[in-house]
Amino acid sequence: MKRWTAGLSAALVLFAAGCGNPAGTDGDLVNGWTALAAPSVPKPSAGECWTFSGDADKLAVGPDLVEVECTASHASETFKVSEFTGAIAQKSTVPADADLIDAFTACQAEAINFLGADWHDGRLMLRVLPPSSKQWTGQARHYRCDLIEVSDDTYTIAPRTTSLKDTLRGSKPALLRCVKVATDSKGGIEDFIPVQCDTLHNGEYTGTFYAPDARPYPSDAAARRSLLQPGCKTIVARYLGLTDAEYDLNKQISFAWSTATPTRWGYGDRTARCYLMLDGNLSVSRSLLANGNRPV
Repeated sequence: MKRWTAGLSAALVLFAAGCGNPAGTDGDLVNGWTALAAPSVPKPSAGECWTFSGDADKLAVGPDLVEVECTASHASETFKVSEFTGAIAQKSTVPADADLIDAFTACQAEAINFLGADWHDGRLMLRVLPPSSKQWTGQARHYRCDLIEVSDDTYTIAPRTTSLKDTLRGSKPALLRCVKVATDSKGGIEDFIPVQCDTLHNGEYTGTFYAPDARPYPSDAAARRSLLQPGCKTIVARYLGLTDAEYDLNKQISFAWSTATPTRWGYGDRTARCYLMLDGNLSVSRSLLANGNRPV
């Protein structure tokens, strides 16, 4: 590099010592140059797909998230890109928690249009992805809405080679219905694993409970139960075709729920997925939709 620099300087000295300027020039080497544009962060687009090596809850913008063709195996699909505005766009740090509420609300509304129904009703997870810290420092102010198919309720990614568009319309191939309830040695629930309803299973998704207001995440177990148990009970009862009082007479079916994480709750996903469960060692190979109190 030092030799190249020295050679360039010598060439300029020889040029300056010549008899005049080349035709069509004025001898000023810089006054006609266009100023370089300020560097900018590339903005993603709807319709892009991405690979990722972690689970869906840890998916974040960074070197582990790599764009690929949507016909290749991928973890995540971007279906909407928009911009932060107002006071949030003026922040010195990347938006998080409550600063993502408006973005999450916009993503959720667009997800219904994209899928055909509420994404909670599918084997799906919705992510709001703001820029990385470096991108934010570089004046990126966009956010991405991504959908991910999962294979269980602990956010294990189920890679796809096709788009999720319309997968909750028509035959609804991404619909969440019957599940195997995985328990530990003490009977505690570890996971809800989606399965086909014509295979033996002991649980079924019945709907999603939405908190009635913007209350903080109920970190106390008793507070969560107080909020979620009545709501899920009603959802399960209606799924079976029963009133709450009629459901109370059922001796074979109980219920449980899977709550959004505190982080997701903080930016607007104040929900719990409600599941019916068969008591004891009972299992069925059919849906229990509208089963009432008939024996399973």
